[in-house]
Amino acid sequence: MNRGSRMQYLKEEIKKRILIAALDEFKEKGYLSASVRNIASNADTALGTVYKYFRNKEDLFNSVVESVYSDLFATINKIIVADVNPNEKLIEIKNRILDIFTGNSKEVLILFGKSKGSKYENFKNEVVDVLHNIIQKEIFSRFEDKSIVKEPFIFYVLSTNFVEGLYTILKTQEDGEKISILIDQLMFFSFHGTESRFKEMSHI
Repeated sequence: MNRGSRMQYLKEEIKKRILIAALDEFKEKGYLSASVRNIASNADTALGTVYKYFRNKEDLFNSVVESVYSDLFATINKIIVADVNPNEKLIEIKNRILDIFTGNSKEVLILFGKSKGSKYENFKNEVVDVLHNIIQKEIFSRFEDKSIVKEPFIFYVLSTNFVEGLYTILKTQEDGEKISILIDQLMFFSFHGTESRFKEMSHI
């Protein structure tokens, strides 16, 4: 390895250490409370070195989560426009989130619960909006008698509850198979037989 190649290798190694340290710092403390000084210390490098690679904390945070965020929503948007039934869309979205979570669990958890103050702080709400859009425009639109739903806002509430449940599962469980089972159960109790349950309520 020549001197130029070795220097480039060392630079990449330093940057990698910074990103790893940043990932842990953001996951533990969140964007607002995270310290670039702590990140530098945990990366075993000088504070000034961090700023050679990243302009500020925001730039560092974006470097940690941006690719995961973009990958997730690019895939979700493809699923939304696909010509499949709503249940299949929900299952595909679940599967894609799990795929990304398997290789990027810290990044996903940061986006869900540790991104306040960053440009990604509305991530959870964006996921809720995606889910609500599917329920409102595709599941509810197929109800034979839409009058059984006295207040359509309930679909937004259901979407919010589901996303909160999803986040709870992801942040508390480590076994991939168990996570998948729990999310399937959550989907079933949240959305299975929705129309028939509204019909039952209409008689109350």
